[in-house]
Amino acid sequence: MRLLPSLRGRKRYLAFKMLPDDTDAITPVKNSPSRASTAKPLMPHPAGGGIDAPCRGTLSRRDLTLELDRSSQSLLGDAGSSECDIRVLSFDGTEGIVSCMHRETARTRAVLATIYEIRDRRASVRVIGVSGTVKGAKRFFSEKR
Repeated sequence: MRLLPSLRGRKRYLAFKMLPDDTDAITPVKNSPSRASTAKPLMPHPAGGGIDAPCRGTLSRRDLTLELDRSSQSLLGDAGSSECDIRVLSFDGTEGIVSCMHRETARTRAVLATIYEIRDRRASVRVIGVSGTVKGAKRFFSEKR
């Protein structure tokens, strides 16, 4: 049996973009050993470079979902994760849409911000915008291109 609309929880939709970790912007501290030779391979830098360039690679929706669950559990715990009700609606490797409960938008943004590595490759997530409908969230992608 379906819930009445008045009893259903309201949702917000966060449009986000995956960004590569820009290690060129970090300058090493004097008298500290460089870890460049021992570091794991990072996401390849795009030809144009810059912080707003999309990351390249084959990241699947499943990889993002697992990392999102892991970050949510470590930051919010079991109760907080269930209150947020974070779900990945769409993800194409560089950009996607995540849904959450309308009062938990700030916590969901915090969870997305704590993602720093997916499948042993550094990455970060930038929220482009928040909307009350999926259609509105999709508009953020068409405006930014």
